[in-house]
Amino acid sequence: MLKYSTYNSIYNEDVKVSAPGNPLPHILMRKFKDKTLHLLSALTTLFRQISFIKITLVLLLMISGFTIVGNVFAGSVSLMKPEKRIVVEHGDTLWSIALKNKPDDMKTAVYIEGIKKANGLKDSGIKSGDILSVPVY
Repeated sequence: MLKYSTYNSIYNEDVKVSAPGNPLPHILMRKFKDKTLHLLSALTTLFRQISFIKITLVLLLMISGFTIVGNVFAGSVSLMKPEKRIVVEHGDTLWSIALKNKPDDMKTAVYIEGIKKANGLKDSGIKSGDILSVPVY
């Protein structure tokens, strides 16, 4: 009896034969193709997750940056009372002067900005003998 007819195989499965009676290369190619498609699908999912992680990280950094900037400028410099004057001594910095004179609940950086504003300073450069007006809150 004939194994194949002219047009269709008598078997239900679609077997392509590269050599008479040897279907192995086509089965291997089909498995390879299936594995490749599965791998590409997994990689696509992974890249989508990585992109999501990157976007989340950027947003988190932006939010934390705005929070830090907001905390630095949270104290109001405009609520100053009469000021007192101090003479800068050798070794004094704006930071050390601010630590000695600022209120306990105020951030040091905000108080330094108040000293700069009260004295018209553009930077933190002070020298011994300078007379500074220190805000009193």
